Amino acid sequence: APDVALDAITPNTLLVVVDTHIKGLLESRDVYEACQQVVVIDHHRKALDHIDNAVLFFHEPYASSTCELVSELLQYVNGGKQKPTALEAEALLAGIMLDTRNFGLHTGVRTFEAAAYLRRMGAMTEHVKLLFNSSLEEYTAKSSLVEHADIYMGCAISMSGELPPDMAVAVPQAANDLLTIEGVGASFVAVQKGSGVNISARSMGAVNVQVIMEYLGGGGHLTMAGAQMRDTTIQEAEVKIRQAIARYREEQQKAAQEEAKA
Repeated sequence: APDVALDAITPNTLLVVVDTHIKGLLESRDVYEACQQVVVIDHHRKALDHIDNAVLFFHEPYASSTCELVSELLQYVNGGKQKPTALEAEALLAGIMLDTRNFGLHTGVRTFEAAAYLRRMGAMTEHVKLLFNSSLEEYTAKSSLVEHADIYMGCAISMSGELPPDMAVAVPQAANDLLTIEGVGASFVAVQKGSGVNISARSMGAVNVQVIMEYLGGGGHLTMAGAQMRDTTIQEAEVKIRQAIARYREEQQKAAQEEAKA
């Protein structure tokens, strides 16, 4: 917990920030500001309000995941003598599989090399797969979100009222499953959350969902993004999502026309 960490911080404490480099997205801004030495390991595209006082800023946007980067670094810790346990290796492999959708996206040579290293360290793919199993209730919630989706400009859109807190995982799962439908280049699953709406967006690469989510105040990656819209009804959110998709398609078309003229 941040409170416990604050009590333990000394001038020699090294804070390692992973999977983000943006100050506003840190779990605890107080912990960050209390530490004099900070290391950042991240693969997201560099943005404003980034951490600017790191003693090491390991930033590789072309990496599949932060877990890939950490797996690479581990091979050099203490001359390669400091090895992760099998459980730690499985946790890292799970992160890689999640961000690449089982090695289907963002995979490069380094991704498979990192996975091979983790396998040598004892990671079992069978165990990792079990980590992603869902309950019958979660599966039913995901199926309902997929079933009620509409197709708009090559994008699948599914809107829902508020789900129980323990069903939140069904939202990104539904967004991933919608991409398996023929003709769907991107998916947007939006769920009411209190007085606002949370959106999970996914694509296969031809549609930049990061840009579309940025229109709505969110962000993320080319193929994986999201947004949290405050003080918005699910009906208002659907209108804004459709407007954002239409805006993106229009800009795509303009860019293609300008490229053709050039």
